[in-house]
Amino acid sequence: MRARLPIILLLALSFAGCGYHLQNREASLPGDVRYVHVGILHNRTYEPFLENAVTNALIDRLVRSPGVEVVANPAMADALLTGSILQYRNHALSYDGADHIAEYRSRMNVEVSLRHADNAQILWKGRATWTEDYVASDNKALEDDREQAAIDEIAVRLADEIYSRMADDF
Repeated sequence: MRARLPIILLLALSFAGCGYHLQNREASLPGDVRYVHVGILHNRTYEPFLENAVTNALIDRLVRSPGVEVVANPAMADALLTGSILQYRNHALSYDGADHIAEYRSRMNVEVSLRHADNAQILWKGRATWTEDYVASDNKALEDDREQAAIDEIAVRLADEIYSRMADDF
């Protein structure tokens, strides 16, 4: 047993210093921002209404964040969260034996910045990309619904990623 103790201690110390950590539930935004105004993102794509999905997902994510309050009036905010949807692409991912599209992949790329409300100083700026796959259908309405569900899922994932990066100041 005495021979195993140094090995066990060495393993425990190596795992303790591996650099992985759980996100702090009390994580704060850069600059100790508490009140945030979220502006509607600019849609730089040809796909309509993406800005609504991503902006709403960002608001929902911030509302669920401890220590952060979303305000409707920019004059009441410590910081302004703004950005753009840079790219949206939806393309065939796979085909079936009859050479019909079996799956699609949707991909969205956004850029967001958090600026101090008083002096417009950039507190955080970053880009995020997410993809989501969905099954094709002969029914056009069903296929459109699946694409919209993919867009909604992408928006939620992008909002989570953006918040995580802001809170970690990465």
